[in-house]
This record gives sequence, structure tokens and C-alpha cells, in this order.
Amino acid sequence: MSQETPLEYLYAIELPTPYPVGPVTVYLAAAPGEPLTLIDTGPRTGATRGALDAGLERLGYGVPDLMRIVITHAHVDHYGLASDLVAQSQAKLWTHAWNIVTLGQSDEDRMRRISFYAELMRRAAVPDDIMTAIGQATGAMNRYAQPVAVDATLKEGDTLSMANRTWQVLHTPGHSAGLLCFYEPVSQTLLSSDHLLADISSNPVVEPPPPGMRERLRSLALYRQSLERVAAIKIARALPSHGPVIDDVPGLVRQRLAFHQRRMDRVLEALRQGARTTWDVTKLLFPDLSPLDTFLAISEAIGHLEVLELEDAIASSHEGNVVIWSLVRPDEP
Repeated sequence: MSQETPLEYLYAIELPTPYPVGPVTVYLAAAPGEPLTLIDTGPRTGATRGALDAGLERLGYGVPDLMRIVITHAHVDHYGLASDLVAQSQAKLWTHAWNIVTLGQSDEDRMRRISFYAELMRRAAVPDDIMTAIGQATGAMNRYAQPVAVDATLKEGDTLSMANRTWQVLHTPGHSAGLLCFYEPVSQTLLSSDHLLADISSNPVVEPPPPGMRERLRSLALYRQSLERVAAIKIARALPSHGPVIDDVPGLVRQRLAFHQRRMDRVLEALRQGARTTWDVTKLLFPDLSPLDTFLAISEAIGHLEVLELEDAIASSHEGNVVIWSLVRPDEP
């Protein structure tokens, strides 16, 4: 399915995915005299590729016509088809520098990520059988993407000409460390990727340290900062990667921040009830999840625990390799 957006020369194409989140929306910027640009690609499945081909054809184009592919962040439902599309079109691929390693999918990076997440799970006191199931579920996602090289990078403060408009590049880490949004100030339009979604609170995923850094980023803390930053910009509409157009960005940001505050209140209550480890908190907040959703739940629990620690509401210590959480003011309601 393809449709016009509120901007001339910018088109939304909805693509199926094999994930619970449902379809992903990619965008085609097709102004005369500019490089034909596809923003995100969808995952590497036959159904996704068929829908993309059909969407391009309805607009009068085909994959060989693509000249530039922009990847908003390094999650498979956003870049999985990139390698196939680049091979067929010779399009140049652009993204944030922090996404290069993940898109390249080297054996070295794969082993680094496996080691990172294994240690993260051990520190969270996740049982071995759950760790195995999570590893199988997350590893299976690799079949929806092929390695792809990056030709050019985008960073905060850059501008990009697309759809007969000049877009400001916004680096909005949180859901993903290398996530990019694009803002067009004349129409006050934001391409919000997964940073802002109308119906879903984006999960701030815990990730290995970005290239050149020794410490991992605190995903939820950064996500809240990125939300507040976007809310301060004059935005008439946000065009997301999943779900409907967003007409009230400040209102949605208030909802998201309130949601995370309620979640942190539940984390505090879990600790009052005797939870001590990240896994204890995860089980109380998110019972009976699939392995993939369990990984996302652990990631979210870590984020909320870290924010509470930054706010001096809780403290962390260690028993062996396991992180133990405790209330700083246990008698407070």
C-alpha cells in the first residue's frame, strides 16, 4: 500500500513484517531533479519485497530507479532489505555512523554482541534456560537481513535535501543509539521513525557501547531527553514508521513520559515487595512473555532501574556477578 503524505513528493509505503509490531511504513522522496530516495526498507522477506515493488510501481518507479537509501536506525525491520536493494539499484546508503557496524554484520561484531548480552543477562540474574530461549529468538532475526555497507553518514546538525525540501537531521538516541529523525521546518513535519509512535511506547533497547566508546549508553535516560527535545520543536505532524500520523507531538510526549513514570512507580513497588534482581523486577512487571518479548522486557526493566538510580531513589550493589537493587528510602510510600 502506498499513499500521499501531507507533503508533495513524499510518499508512504506500508510493508508487512513478521513481527508483532505489524507493518512498517517506509517513505519515498521523489521530487524531480533530486536523487530518488527511500527512507528505510523493511525486513528481508518475500512478502515485504513484493509489497515494496508494488508500492514503487504504483508511484511509477522500480527498485533500479533508487539512487539513495536512508536508514533511520539499525533494527532489522528498518534495514533488512537494504543489501538486496543496493545490489539491484546501486543506490548509495546513508545512516548514522553508530549504525555502520550493525549493518555490516561482521562475525567479530556478532560475537561481541553475543558476549555483551550474555553478560547483561547474567548480571540481571536471568535463568540459563531463559537466556538460551532469548538467544535463539534474537538470533533468528538475523535471517531477515543481509550485511550492507554504508556509503555516507549523517549526524546531528546536518541537512538533507529530499522531496523538494531541506530537512534537518536530528540524532535522537533512546529506542536505538543511532536513531535519526528528520525535521522540515517550513511544513513543520517530522519523520519520526520509531522515536515517536502514536499507539506504542517505543522500547529503549539496551545496546552494546557505540563504536569508540567503552561504556554502554543509558537508553531510557537518553530516550526521555530525546522526547523532551522533540516536544520543544514546532511540529505540526509526525510521520512515524508504525501506525498513524501524529498530530499532537507535545501531548504524545507527555503521555510517554507519564507512562514511564508510572512504570518506575511499579518498579519501586516491586522492590518494596522483595524484588532484588533485574530478573525479579522483570517477572513482576511482565509475566508470561515470549522469549523475544522477554528480552525487550528485561531491557526496559534495566532502563527504569537505571533512571531510578540516577534519581537516587534506589542503589545498586553486587552479589558475585549479579546486580542487586535496593531502595534508598525503604520506608517511603
